[in-house]
Amino acid sequence: MENASKALIIAGAILLSIAIIGIGMFVYQSVSGTIQDASDMSEQEINAYNQTFTTYEGTIRGSAGKSLCQAVRNHNLNAADDSEKVAIYLGTATKDPFKAGSDLNATTTTAINDVRNDLQSGKTYDVTFGFDESTGLVTAVFINEAQSGSGTGA
Repeated sequence: MENASKALIIAGAILLSIAIIGIGMFVYQSVSGTIQDASDMSEQEINAYNQTFTTYEGTIRGSAGKSLCQAVRNHNLNAADDSEKVAIYLGTATKDPFKAGSDLNATTTTAINDVRNDLQSGKTYDVTFGFDESTGLVTAVFINEAQSGSGTGA
């Protein structure tokens, strides 16, 4: 009788361990599929992602620049990790846009608010972007005061 109860306990432990391994494999496959999907973004998905920012490309008024700052701030607050954040710079379009996206100081809410507060609604600004070379996603926004006479009022 004692041996039979030990055998049942061992059999139960084996079944429980098989169930735990099966659940672990299921979770691993689900996570792997999600990561694979994220790295294989289609051209259409990349364009949809970038459109949040690129609609502001060119010469814009300060009020539209403030809206752009808001869009960047909202994006960064929802970013899963720092590598997905977009940096924003005011008056620094000469920086290398591929290296600029790695500057985490330019992705903070405080830095974005500082840029937003420096923009003046009555002025015009030229907006350009830096893109990640491997993914094609926007990584940096450059806002420079437009030269006089170049404003379109967009």
